[in-house]
Amino acid sequence: MDLKSGFNYIRNSLVPKMIFSIVFVNLVMAIMTTNMPAFSLIKGNGIEAAYGFYMASMSLGIMIGTIITPKVKHMDFGKLIIFSFIGTGIMWMGTAALPFTASIILFCVGAISMGILNILVFSSIQKQVETEYIGRVITVMTSTAALGMPIGSLIGGVLGETFTPEFAVMFCSISMIIFSIYWLSSSVLRKLPDIDRVKLFKHK
Repeated sequence: MDLKSGFNYIRNSLVPKMIFSIVFVNLVMAIMTTNMPAFSLIKGNGIEAAYGFYMASMSLGIMIGTIITPKVKHMDFGKLIIFSFIGTGIMWMGTAALPFTASIILFCVGAISMGILNILVFSSIQKQVETEYIGRVITVMTSTAALGMPIGSLIGGVLGETFTPEFAVMFCSISMIIFSIYWLSSSVLRKLPDIDRVKLFKHK
């Protein structure tokens, strides 16, 4: 009943669109991370430590995104997401195509948008959701977002096995650009103002 009331609370708000965005990003990330062990061996010429470098670079990118979020949150949220994820797509195309060192650097830079998206979405929800519903709404978000990971892992395994690990990473990068196009094509998402002025609920 609590979960149902949480769904009813957010049904006519922007929160479902935010949830879809996080689910999509998690799904695509799972496609990539499933193939990273094999991908890193190829890029690192068989060096097992290469996988650790890739994972560390992704964590560093997300951390940088988290740190710089207060500096960029004054920008229009819609435009920020559109341009940052187009950037992620381009960076990760380089990750798939370029040699090891350049690949790791671009992988790190591409992950910055992940930190920005997570912080801005969750902070806006914490500010605007009524206290009695915030636990339910966060549960809906995290539970739904988690659903994307096993599906993404399954797709990633199929892509990596059918084609190559590099193809799976390239697929992920193109998906990020498609994600940006989705935001660009939605007038509601495209025109979102800075996160402090975004109204998730029409009645607020």
